[in-house]
Amino acid sequence: NGPELRSIRMGPAASGSEPTITFPTSMGRMESKASSLVVRGEPITTNQPLHTLEWNVPEELPPMPSNYSLGYSHTIVNDGASPQTVANRIVEGLAQHSIAATPHDSRENSLLTEATCGLKFAINLFASEQDNNNGILVEVERRIGCAYGFHLCSTAILKAAKGLPAKIPMASFQVPKCIPQDAQEERKKCIQFDTQQALELVKSERTDAQLLGLESLERLSSLDEYAASLLHTNESIASIQSFLANDSPTCVMKRRALGILANVMRFECSSSSDNNNCDQLQCQYFLQSLMEIFQNTASPHEACAASKCLQSSLDALSQQKHEDLAQILSNFSANHHSQLALESKVLQDRLRDKQ
Repeated sequence: NGPELRSIRMGPAASGSEPTITFPTSMGRMESKASSLVVRGEPITTNQPLHTLEWNVPEELPPMPSNYSLGYSHTIVNDGASPQTVANRIVEGLAQHSIAATPHDSRENSLLTEATCGLKFAINLFASEQDNNNGILVEVERRIGCAYGFHLCSTAILKAAKGLPAKIPMASFQVPKCIPQDAQEERKKCIQFDTQQALELVKSERTDAQLLGLESLERLSSLDEYAASLLHTNESIASIQSFLANDSPTCVMKRRALGILANVMRFECSSSSDNNNCDQLQCQYFLQSLMEIFQNTASPHEACAASKCLQSSLDALSQQKHEDLAQILSNFSANHHSQLALESKVLQDRLRDKQ
């Protein structure tokens, strides 16, 4: 139930000059909790996200500069495929793993990507001549994030560039019955303690502690309904909702907060108690913010998490919002983010059943 592995450097919370989003007093004031990530290398400027724009590369790729420091994660594709074919393979591989991608603003042979965990890396294509055999050099360059996660992503991308099938996910195994299990009461005490400790981290003034707490709460609430029920209070929900005030399209904390809210709202829907509704989750301003996040094409990871929340909040939406959401879904396309495509399809089916 611990946090996700990562190796990013965390800085202090953003200053008050950062843009903030505030809700009315019924939800409490939401302050911006932007994380400050240190990125090495030149500043990154980007175009539109790849789920609305394909990666078009030149027919003749530039050669690798003589003074270029080639990273360890690279391969040479020499099967006769054109640069555009290799680029299309990479885009399909990114979509399969739900990794958002954006073409570089000034280099057509570079692609900037980000996983939902905050891992950022670049994909570079160069013309290569090895043993007098023309090929395409594919490099995956880590910018920021977990080194282990980067290893998994880069391996999958380099295989996709060569047209190789994706690796079959490892099978999960249950705990053997011969291992003694904790008593139900003891297990609940442990979950209650872990949840309380994570909430204390969320309320901390340190950005790294907040992220650690959000990751723990998301993992706890996804694995156990009892942990989700402990978070089903107006005070806890308000603390988590405050992270939605961050206006950054690449904020990992915003995604983790949306993931927690989705888990809690799923518990609320499955609960048989009529008096189990939380005012903070029924607030129309919160529901409206979910719809705005969902239709923000620049942030597919946040849109995916918001779609999970909307799946459990359809009963709280007005008829007008049902019609607005149906209109959004009718023109919605998520071909380059498989998880978002799946969740939006589930949302569309549930909305159709409500009508």
